[in-house]
Formats: sequence, structure tokens, C-alpha cells
Amino acid sequence: MTQQVLPHTQHAVLISEFGEPEVMKYQEGVAVPELGEDQVLVKVAYAGINPVDYKTRQGKGWGAANIQKEKFDNDKPAILGFDVAGEIVASRSDKFAVGDKVAALSFASGCYAEYVVVDANLLAIVPDNVTLKQAGALPCAGQTALQFLEFSDIKAGEHVVMNAPAGGVGHLLIQMLMDKVAQDDIKLTVICSPEKYAKLDTLIDKDKLADWIDYTKDEAFPNLQADVLLDLVGDNAGVRALSVLKSGGRVKVLPSIWVDKLKEAGSDKNLSVDGYGVKPNGEDMARVLQQVADGKLTLKVLRSYPLSETVAAHHELQKGDAFGKIILEVAM
Repeated sequence: MTQQVLPHTQHAVLISEFGEPEVMKYQEGVAVPELGEDQVLVKVAYAGINPVDYKTRQGKGWGAANIQKEKFDNDKPAILGFDVAGEIVASRSDKFAVGDKVAALSFASGCYAEYVVVDANLLAIVPDNVTLKQAGALPCAGQTALQFLEFSDIKAGEHVVMNAPAGGVGHLLIQMLMDKVAQDDIKLTVICSPEKYAKLDTLIDKDKLADWIDYTKDEAFPNLQADVLLDLVGDNAGVRALSVLKSGGRVKVLPSIWVDKLKEAGSDKNLSVDGYGVKPNGEDMARVLQQVADGKLTLKVLRSYPLSETVAAHHELQKGDAFGKIILEVAM
């Protein structure tokens, strides 16, 4: 095992209960985590924040259930954060060495801190022409977009409708979909506000879109007889979007908690509705990093906050109108 002389304590953002952003406390004197077999210790440069982070903080979903069982039930605080980019400072892996610049999506959480332990199989080396800031914003959104596109199994010539094309996942997914517009002759329609539609110019050639639906207007969405709806929002927004589909169309929904609601709402059209959850792995992390390195993906970082201002970052994210990603910057 290769290791530098490391501090025993660190700054980190802790939660001891679920609730509003203010339950997160920036503290010093927090123990630096210990390495297990085939793990590395990363000195965090940037930690991405995602909707799953604030839902976990609120006490919702699998992340909150894990925290309740493993931390709160044992009277221990938890550290949120699934996205990390930084430098390895200790390693018990044959594949990664001290000094390597890496990024990962880790559902073990703990990334809102100066140091985090990550399983080696989740890691990828950050290419030289990708910054750690970019890499820190990429893990959850990038791997989700990549896997969700493959999960959706879009066929050549199909008409695809997607909502939230300017969010963390959406702004990457729409770029991947535009490749399919060019290569597989799919038609792509987006559902978003006029403000977000205007901003898409920085990502794609909007002239190649089939259509745009402004959800801020009161009128019903058109029946486009579309084949596939990629729903990145769920709930009532997802239900409203079902009208664009042909009978027997397919719905792929990222917030999988909404699958049953969408199935019920679309029962008269015999829609197939499937939810998806990202599966973190180093191979997909490397693939999406390489797409950024090759200039195939443009990654938008809306704003970075110091780790000490995590509460403000969560308030910003929960507004739901971010174009691109919000990240936390940890002093190096």
C-alpha cells in the first residue's frame, strides 16, 4: 500500500437529520475515512450536486433509507455527495496510484468533504485535457445520460420527445440524441420553457430539431404520434407529456418513482412505461470523460460554490431552473 502522510481530520458537511438545506452543517475535525481493500482515498477537488442529493437530504428514496439504517439508527451523522473528482492520496488498488487524477460516481456517498474513500471499480482517470472542475460535474449526469440513452433503445427513424433538455442530465442527453438525429435519422422534439430553449443554442443546432413545445403555455400539448417519450421530470409534467405519444408508444422515465403514476395515466393508450436508475461503474465514467475530452460533449457548469456554502448550493439546485450543473469546490 502506497500512502502519503495524511491528516487524521478534515472539513466536511454533515447531516444528523433529514430536512431543509439548513440541516447540513459545515464542520471541522471530522475523521478522515479509512481505506478498505481495493479502495482509494481521494483528496476532493470538486463534488457535483444532483437532484438525488437534495431528495436524500429530505429523507426520500434509497439514499435516505441507507443513511437511516447505517448512520442515524447508530446515532452517527452522514456525509452526502455521490460525485467526486480529485487526486488519489492513498491507494489499496493495483489499478490506481497516488497522484492519479480521477473521477467517480459513488453511491456510498461522502463526497461533500475534503477526503472520500472510493471503490476502485468506480474510478476513471481524468484525461489531460479535461479539468477536474469538469470531471467533478460529470459523474452522475454523464453516466446517467449515457446509460439512459442505451436503455431507451431508440430505433432509426423514430420520433423522440424529451423534456428538461437543459438540466444536468438533459443537457448531456440532448447532445447524445443529436448524434442519433444525424446518424439514425430520428426526429427529436423538446419540451422546455422559452428561456431554456434559447440557451440550447450553445449546445446544439436547433434547426435540426423536429419541434419545440413550450410547457409554460396553458394549451394542451399536440398529439405528435411520437414513438418515445424520454421523461426526465416525472409527476404531473410527465403525465402532461403523454399526449404527444401514439397508441402503444414507449415512455422511459428517469425518476423511476413515477412509473406507476405514468402507467395509470397512459393506460388508455396502451403505453409501455419503464423507469431507470443509473448503475455506477468505472467503464462508463471513462467513456463519458473521453467524450468530453474529444469535444463530443459540452459540459455546462452553471456555478461552483465553496464547500462551506453547500446550503446555498442546495437552495439554488432546488429552484429547478439550472442550465447545466452546480458543483462544490473544495480547497486543494
